Amino acid sequence: MDLHQLLQRYFTENKLLQLATVNTEGDPWLCNVYFVTDSNNNIYWTSARSRLHSKEIHANPNVAATIVHDPEQKQALQITGKAAEVAPSDMEYVDALYSAKFGKKDRITEIKANLPDGRAYWVIKPSRIFFWDEVNFPNTPKQEYPLPA
Repeated sequence: MDLHQLLQRYFTENKLLQLATVNTEGDPWLCNVYFVTDSNNNIYWTSARSRLHSKEIHANPNVAATIVHDPEQKQALQITGKAAEVAPSDMEYVDALYSAKFGKKDRITEIKANLPDGRAYWVIKPSRIFFWDEVNFPNTPKQEYPLPA
């Protein structure tokens, strides 16, 4: 089983990610966001800076996420990492990825027009990625994807 190909399939065939953040008091929050990825397995989405998860990321960048691939066959990704607002110098790159997957052209114009408020692009840089996949790994469904050091 080629784990890289399997990971890319999960990323390509799915659109919705569940994102978990934690506030400064340690209270968790869970939300759904539509995501895209790049060749380095960075995960991007767009969200208003006023959203609770956005505020919590500014205060505490440690996040967890899951992408459910097939709930019937028990296939999902479990991810931990650090999240941040995408730097202005990277917004065009992320906008192109987002437009290619979702067909939403020129979201970047809205983002730039509403600085420093409004929407932003966000990124998770994964520190660990696990498959939970009873189809491809029936005997040991939890498999860690080896990220580069």
